[in-house]
Amino acid sequence: MSSSRGRPHASSREMLADAACELFLERGYEATSVSEITRRAGVSRSSFFNYFASKSEMLWYVFDARIAALEAALRTSAGDASSALRVFAAGEAPETLALAIAEARTMGVEDELAAGRASRQLRIAAAIERRLRREGRDALQAEVIAAGYAAALVGTVWRWAVLGAGRHRLDELLESALGAADALLAPPR
Repeated sequence: MSSSRGRPHASSREMLADAACELFLERGYEATSVSEITRRAGVSRSSFFNYFASKSEMLWYVFDARIAALEAALRTSAGDASSALRVFAAGEAPETLALAIAEARTMGVEDELAAGRASRQLRIAAAIERRLRREGRDALQAEVIAAGYAAALVGTVWRWAVLGAGRHRLDELLESALGAADALLAPPR
């Protein structure tokens, strides 16, 4: 049963992210408050915190969902780790993140993107490393291979954004990057 009160969840989340991006472009990331974002989106401040823990989370929420799907696939899929990595290419494209990457200087989000990229790349590498270790890889080998795959995934998202997110398919670029990473990182045992 749906309620006629309030906005649909996806719509409110997207509206908040759109409003935030507009304001970041106009005023900069640091100069934009959560209250200004909610006012622009036409939702309450409490609605903001129903969807996001912070301003920065708005930039990353789709990307973080892809990481969560990847972590689940690495924990549960029956194939090898390389096959499980393909799940990262599926799903919604991180358009808000792409805009932030392309307009990082204008939005004033360079530091946020650098810190967020590093922490997420480490999170991806740790998940891949755990999987490779379960598959019997040596600890050092697993760490190096995982770091390479994580860099391939995150680097491809950045490349996609810089090339113009609307002009290229992220899933196709990711598949190409994973193919190259497989050739370099997954030699026969």
